[in-house]
Amino acid sequence: MFRLVRRWSVLPAAVALAAVAGCPKVVEEDASQPAQPGTAAGSGTKAAPAGGAAELTLFTWTPADEASANEELLRQFEAANPGITVRLQNETGSKQAMQKLQTMVSAGTPPDVASLHGAYYMPFAGKGVLLDLEPLIAKDAAFNLADFQPQLQELCRYNGRLYSLPRYTSVYILFYNTRLFDEGGVPYPGSQQPWDWEAYLKAAKRLTRDRDGDGRTDQWGCVIDFWGSRLYPWLWQNGADLVSPDRTRVTFDSPEAIEAVQWVADLRLKRHVAPETNSSDHNEALGAFTQGDIAMFMGGPWDIQTVREAGRAQGLKWAVAPLPSRKRQATMLGTENYAILKGTKHPDEAWKLFAFLLSAPAQEKMAERLEKMPSRLSVLRGPYREAAVDFDRKVVADALDYAVRPPNLVAWGEVEPLYQQELDRIWIGQKSAAQGCRDATRRMQEVLDEDRSGTKAGG
Repeated sequence: MFRLVRRWSVLPAAVALAAVAGCPKVVEEDASQPAQPGTAAGSGTKAAPAGGAAELTLFTWTPADEASANEELLRQFEAANPGITVRLQNETGSKQAMQKLQTMVSAGTPPDVASLHGAYYMPFAGKGVLLDLEPLIAKDAAFNLADFQPQLQELCRYNGRLYSLPRYTSVYILFYNTRLFDEGGVPYPGSQQPWDWEAYLKAAKRLTRDRDGDGRTDQWGCVIDFWGSRLYPWLWQNGADLVSPDRTRVTFDSPEAIEAVQWVADLRLKRHVAPETNSSDHNEALGAFTQGDIAMFMGGPWDIQTVREAGRAQGLKWAVAPLPSRKRQATMLGTENYAILKGTKHPDEAWKLFAFLLSAPAQEKMAERLEKMPSRLSVLRGPYREAAVDFDRKVVADALDYAVRPPNLVAWGEVEPLYQQELDRIWIGQKSAAQGCRDATRRMQEVLDEDRSGTKAGG
């Protein structure tokens, strides 16, 4: 039997951009060899002459290829802004990086500009450590805020103020193995209407096979990441949500939510079209898909490079399609944000760096080099959408029209583990969806109530 090895994920449920929750491993900057002032870490850029206008720190949490691309951008920025120098501090992993950033802020040594995981944005904004961007935008006639989709802007607001903007965005889409579909004589996902849950299940059943006749399944119709943000689209598609619109009430125990969670769990427990796994780590399911024995996998633009490499190295034949729908069409709107820290000693120079990193040329570069989904509409619907690449980018770009904002919460760091614990119990059949969703709702609501009333220690 195909079985994935359990490895607990350190990513929060909302990624997701990652995403967010699902990004490749990140290479940590060697703290014992800090970059010299005025140098983008590892770039070899010479320091600016003494007496320069400002020395800035850019804090990121990226894999090595993105860190290299960021270094190139910083060299361009320094060349265009004599006297402003930038040190790149790149940390390992989203959760660890956000903990490091909090330590720096608490110690009074914040970076000037930082990349925030979308799920951690609200906690930082709630602590009042980020700079309000709109006064800076108002002074910069060249910065077109309207080029960022309104829904993305709202996702980056806290109490009505804009404290960040996405360096890029992301959505969940469906990857599928075209060879398996062709061999099984099954229509491609989305090629026939309706492309809904029943059509997805029908395809998964037809593509789950015992190819060698030994009584054990060795080809699977789908693989499911049963954790965090991977459940959100299924909830939304069924008319449910994790929390109420005002983010004060957990609604994970609604009949629609319970039905959606049980339906997804039953793909493994009852329908037997997904492999047995106790894993909550996205990268294991991605790895399983790239091996070539799984027909469908839900991922995002951040997975393109891995899947593409599997095509080159192992002959994987693949394409992308929208997620199936039910009561509505929905996917997740994920972000990874840039923010300016309130403790910066150089707010004007930090704004110049911020605006440069979010410029259209920078986003085009990231899309071309790393398949990052642009957050600027002019890039997303222009150069990105129309580029001649080996998959249909229109599927990705068009998904933004029906993407739903995740239930990010100020208390997310306390709520997310409770949510995930109950999901794990449902996934292994220890609890029904009804019991697990109700238990998760009760436990999560207690945290939200305590946080809102200030009765929690330190609240």
